[in-house]
This record gives sequence, C-alpha cells and structure tokens, in this order.
Amino acid sequence: MNNRVESERCERDAWSQDSARGVVYVAPEPEPEEAQVWFFTRKGGVSEPPFDSLNISTKVGDEPDAVTENLARIRGAMDGRPSAWVRQVAGDGVARVSEAGFAGEADALITEEEGFSLVVAVADCVPVVLIADKFIGMVHSGWRGSLAGITGKTVQEMGEGCVRAYIGPCIRRCCYEVSEELAGRFAERFGAEVVEGRCLSLPAAIRRNLEEVGVEKVHDLGLCTGCRSDLFFSHRKQGPRTGRNLAAVAR
Repeated sequence: MNNRVESERCERDAWSQDSARGVVYVAPEPEPEEAQVWFFTRKGGVSEPPFDSLNISTKVGDEPDAVTENLARIRGAMDGRPSAWVRQVAGDGVARVSEAGFAGEADALITEEEGFSLVVAVADCVPVVLIADKFIGMVHSGWRGSLAGITGKTVQEMGEGCVRAYIGPCIRRCCYEVSEELAGRFAERFGAEVVEGRCLSLPAAIRRNLEEVGVEKVHDLGLCTGCRSDLFFSHRKQGPRTGRNLAAVAR
C-alpha cells in the first residue's frame, strides 16, 4: 500500500493553497494565464459535522441555510462571479453554455464566454479543468464517466488543437479498491498500468484518455481526497453522510 502511495505522489505536479474571504482552495502552480482555477477545500464554511464546513450540496442532509451561506462565501471568493452548473448524472454528456445558471443534465461544461465560472461538485470523483485558446471546460469524471471517456469527449467538443488539462483532488490508487470485474474493464480499455491488483487510478485512465485525443500537457495536482480528509470530503472514506467540494474555472 505504501508503494502505491509513493507511486501516485511521484506523478504529482506543483499546487498551492490559498484563501479568499476565509474560504480555502488549492490551485495549480503556476496557474494558467488565460483562466483562474479553484479546487475548493472543506475549510471556510458554516456547516456542522459531518458536513464541516464548506459543503455545497443540499442533497446530502445538510441544512439548506448553511449551504446557501457556503455558496455565498465561495462566490465572494471568486470576486462575485456567478456560475454555470449541471445536474450531474455520472454519464458522458457535455453542455455548451453561454451564460451563468442551470444548464441541464450533463457531467461536463464548456464555454467561450467570460464573466462566469463553470463548476462541478465532487467528493472523490475527478474534477478536470480544460483550457484552450477559445474555450474553457470543466469535467466531473467518476468511474463511469472515466470509462466512457468523458474528458476526451469534452476536448473533442471544444474542437481546438492545443488544450491543457488540470486534474484536481480526487480518490487515487492508494485509496480506491474496486471489484476485479471493474479493474479488468479499466485495464482492457486504458492499459494494465491504470490498475494494480484491484486498486484503480482514475487519474491515470483520464491521462490516457487525454493522450488519445491529442492532449500533451496534463497537470495533475496529485492530491488524494481519501488521504487528505483534513482538506476534502470523501464518499469512499467518510461514507454517504459527507459533504461535497466545489471545483471551478473561469476565463
């Protein structure tokens, strides 16, 4: 197990931790010039345990007023930007959006516009930011979306040759044991290196998917939500009664 942890850490790129108006987030280091990226932690909100403290979901049993305040704090930390979001359904749908607000059912968003952020909610699943000359994108990729190649599909929907990807905090090989059947499906689809026994690396599968569509620049923060419960919510480690973190990008 320790070897798997070290293997994941060796692939880690640089990241920084910062705060705005009391809300704590991590970001790639260096940050992209064309856009700003926020992977918000669980710190800086008002929710009580087990949702302490910056939970952004009303679907997990938290008090709605607390979630409303948490979202207001996050919006303040993003300089008042509104957000575009989707109802995440663990599929491979991509929503092209031109304004803030609800954009239907999907697990990825892309836009050419400025003035608002693209956001997804996560608690182990992989948030992937995509940045190109004209478009930005935000992907929510759990095991179903990863197996379906949602990140590569989103890149293709952007239709641009030079795309950079940023893989955020998520459950990693060190903490993610799956069934033999599922491990076998990933090994068959993405290669044997994405699994070690029954331990699955979603970031490795996503990186392979990105390579398939021509993305060469992939920045992986290397942070594991299972290992870092001090910073992130983890459905796998903390159970269903836990919060959700927000991941966001804005041009």
